[in-house]
Amino acid sequence: MSARSHVVETRDLVIALVLGVLTGLSRLPFVAHRLWEWDSVLYARALEQGFHVDDVLSGSRPHPPGYIFYVAAAALAKAAGLDSDHALVAVSVVASGVAAGLCYLLCRRYAGPPLSLALAIAFAASPLVWLHGEVAMPYLLLAPISAGLALAFRDARGQGVRRAVVASFAFGALGGFRQDLLLFLFPLWVWMLWPDTGARLRSAVALLAGCGLWLLPSAALSDGLIAYAMRSLGQLTGVSGVSANAERSIPLNAVLVGDSLFWGGLLVFVALLVLGLARALASVRGQRLPDDAEAGFFALWLLPALLFYLFVHIGEWGFVLSLVPGMYALVAWLLCRLSARRATAVALVLANAALAAALFLTGDDPVFSRASLVAHDRSTDARTSWIRDQAPPGSIVLAAAEVLVASYYLPDRVVRYSNAAATATHGLPIDGPTTIVIYEPAARPLDVRAARTVELGQGITLQLAEVPSGTLRLGGSDIGDAR
Repeated sequence: MSARSHVVETRDLVIALVLGVLTGLSRLPFVAHRLWEWDSVLYARALEQGFHVDDVLSGSRPHPPGYIFYVAAAALAKAAGLDSDHALVAVSVVASGVAAGLCYLLCRRYAGPPLSLALAIAFAASPLVWLHGEVAMPYLLLAPISAGLALAFRDARGQGVRRAVVASFAFGALGGFRQDLLLFLFPLWVWMLWPDTGARLRSAVALLAGCGLWLLPSAALSDGLIAYAMRSLGQLTGVSGVSANAERSIPLNAVLVGDSLFWGGLLVFVALLVLGLARALASVRGQRLPDDAEAGFFALWLLPALLFYLFVHIGEWGFVLSLVPGMYALVAWLLCRLSARRATAVALVLANAALAAALFLTGDDPVFSRASLVAHDRSTDARTSWIRDQAPPGSIVLAAAEVLVASYYLPDRVVRYSNAAATATHGLPIDGPTTIVIYEPAARPLDVRAARTVELGQGITLQLAEVPSGTLRLGGSDIGDAR
C-alpha cells in the first residue's frame, strides 16, 4: 500500500467516523420516550424478565428468532442506567451512526469523497432512516449490517482464504442481531466465494462457527435447541406462507415496498430509476460501460430481499432498510461516469438531503416525521394517565394494535385484545355490569352500539361503554393475558 493510498484510506475512515458521530447526535433530541409498538414491548420484557423465545405470546421475551445480540446490546445500555425503552432506543441511535459511516465507505468504492459524503448525508437525513433511529425497534440494524457485510464480501472476493474466512465468520455472528439477513445475503456470500474454490470449505465452517455464537445461547435460554429451532421455523413459515388471497397481497406488498423505499431515498429513489433506465438503454445501444461486473454484486445483494418483500412478506416499513444503503451505493455507481457533472450531482444530492430533513423535522406525515414521534408519546401518556386516574375500578381496557403497549403502561389494569376489523371473534365473559374503556377505535367490540367519547385534548380520545353481565364478542383471536 502506497503512502498516498494509506492517507486516503485514513481520511475516509475519519470522515466516516465523524459522520457517524454527528448522525447519532442528531437523533438524541427527538428520541421516542415510550415503547413504540407491539414488538417493542416484547423486547422490553426480555430486558426485564430475561430472554426466552416462545411461540406463545405470554412467554415471548421476545418472539422468535429473538435477535439475542440486539437484546444483549440493549441490556448493556440498561445496565448503564437507562430504562427499557431508552435502552432499546440507544441501540437504534448507535446503529444510525454506524449505518451512515458504512454508507459513506461503501459509496467511496464508486465515487469521490464529495459525492460519497453527500449520498451518506442524504441517507442519514431520509425520514425512513431518521424515524427508525428514534424508536425501540431493531429494523435500523438491517442497514449497517447489510452495508457492512456487502462491503466485506465485495472486498474479500478473490483476495485469498483469510479474508473470505473472516468475512464468513462475521456473516454468521452478525446474524445474532438480525437472522433474516442470513437468508437475504446468502447469495452474495456465495458470490464472494465463487472465484476461490480453496476458501469454500473453511468459509462454510467459519460461517457455522459464527452462527453458533448466537444459536447456542438462544437455544439454551429457550427450552433447548429443538424447541428454539421449531419455534423459529414456525415464525418463518407463519410470515412466509402464501396467502389464499395472494393476487391481492402482492400489489399491497408492492405499494408498501415502494412507499418505504421512497421515504428512504426521496429524490435518490427517483434518480435510481432514471439512471438505471439510462444505463440499460446505453447497454442496448452497444455502448461500453465501465465496471459492469458490479451489476452482479448489486443484483445479488438487493434482489433476494426485494423479491421476498414483494412476493412473500413485508409487515413494516423498516424491513426495506436492508436495501436502502445499497440504493445509495447503486446511485454512486451509476453516477461514476459523470465526471463533468459531479458538482451538479453533489448539489442535487445535498438538496435531496435538505428536503428529507425538512420533511422529517417540520412535516406532519403521520409516520415519517418528528411530529409522529411526539404524537405517539403524547397519546400514550394521555390515555394511560386517564385510565389510571379516572377509569372506574374493575373496568376492562380493550385495545387492538396497541394492546401490549397499553398493558405495559397499565400493569394493574385488565387489558384485552379486540380488533373490530377481524373476521374471527372470541368471547369475553363479563361477571356483572362493567365499564369498557376502548383504548383505540379499532378495538371497539361488536356488541357495543353506543359509547361515550372522552376528549383528552389535542385530538386524543378514549371511548367508554357500560355493558351488562354476559359474554362480550370481541374481534380477532383471544390472546388472553399477554403480560
